[in-house]
Formats: sequence, C-alpha cells, structure tokens
Amino acid sequence: MNGLLIANKNKAAREQLASLFDRDTYQITMADSVANSLEGIIAKEIQVVVIDGDYDEHNIAKLIPLLKKCNRNISIIMVSDEMPIDLMRRIRKEGIFYHALKTADDENYEEIHQAVCYAFKEYAENTMTKPISNPKERTMFSIKSVLSTMAITMLLVTPAFAVDTAATYNSGILVLLFVGFCALLIVAQLVPAVLVLFGMTKAVAEGLSEKRAAAKNG
Repeated sequence: MNGLLIANKNKAAREQLASLFDRDTYQITMADSVANSLEGIIAKEIQVVVIDGDYDEHNIAKLIPLLKKCNRNISIIMVSDEMPIDLMRRIRKEGIFYHALKTADDENYEEIHQAVCYAFKEYAENTMTKPISNPKERTMFSIKSVLSTMAITMLLVTPAFAVDTAATYNSGILVLLFVGFCALLIVAQLVPAVLVLFGMTKAVAEGLSEKRAAAKNG
C-alpha cells in the first residue's frame, strides 16, 4: 500500500490537498505536523510526505535530514511560498524530491499531484530488489541467508528445550537438524584437542618403552 502523509497546520488546506488524490489508491494520512506521524515513517508505512503551509525555516532545514534517517528512501515534497535561496539549496542538498511554489490556481494542484505520482514511482524503483550478478556478492548473500535462517531457527526451537522431559517428543525435523549442527560444531572443536592428546600419549608411551629397553639392556 502506498502511504502518503499530508502535513499542514490548516485543516481545511489539508483536506483540500487530500482531495487531489481521490482518484488514486493511496493510504492518506493527514496531520498538523510531520512529528505526529513519525511512527508511520519509521515503519515505512508512509513513503511520500507533502509538507504544506507556513513553517519555520530553521526547523525545516533540520527536519529533512531527520526524516531521511528514519527512511533513507522517503520522498519529501515541499509546498511553500518563495524562500531564501540559501535555504532552498540546503534542503535540496539534504535530498528533497520536489519543491512547488504555492499558488491558488488549479495548475499548481496538478503539479503537486504529478510530483506525488512520480515520487511513488521513484520510491518503488529505489526499494526494488536488484539481482545479484557478482559471484562473490552472490556467495556472501547465500551465507547471510543461511546465517539468518539459522538465527530464525534458533528462535523458533528455543521453546523446545524448555519443555517437560516427561512429555512426548514432537519438536520436528528442524530441531533435529539444529541439534545435529551443534553436535558437528562441538566435534569439530574437539578433534584438534583429541589429536594433540593422542600425540602426547604416544610420545609418553614411546619414552617409557625406550627407558624400559635401556634398563633391560643395561
């Protein structure tokens, strides 16, 4: 679902702007400030933000990078009157998607509507899973997938180790695989130690044999 946030302190202006998207299937959230909808932005339920109305220039310059930290792919569209060129350069550098000048004609609203449509399209392209062509990257991806699967399996089978010992076994094949994997790791760690111990025992035995042979010959 495409989530759109319209932030404006003026309720009537919010509703008028939201009416532009009646034809679309966006999940529209209206709020008097962006701060009231941060939860949806962090959860990536909101992908496009339209900031409309009058706002403090100093605060808006700080808000853009904060929103980008919450979701680096989020598209931010600003609708405002003329603003200082230094501020405009700053917020563009921070990565806003589009800036529309506020006017009262229908052309301005169509411009905003088009900007929102393109913003959703770009968000989908930026978050689309890309195929991995590099063999090294593919191998690393496979390893990460296996490790992630193991971690999830550990979380799933944890309750199985806490059941009553008198209960009938019904943990399933995943538990057996996990236990077998753990046993394999333990064996792999023990093999070097066993080899060292075997070598030491053999050396001691050979030393004793030599001493006995020397004492017998003497």
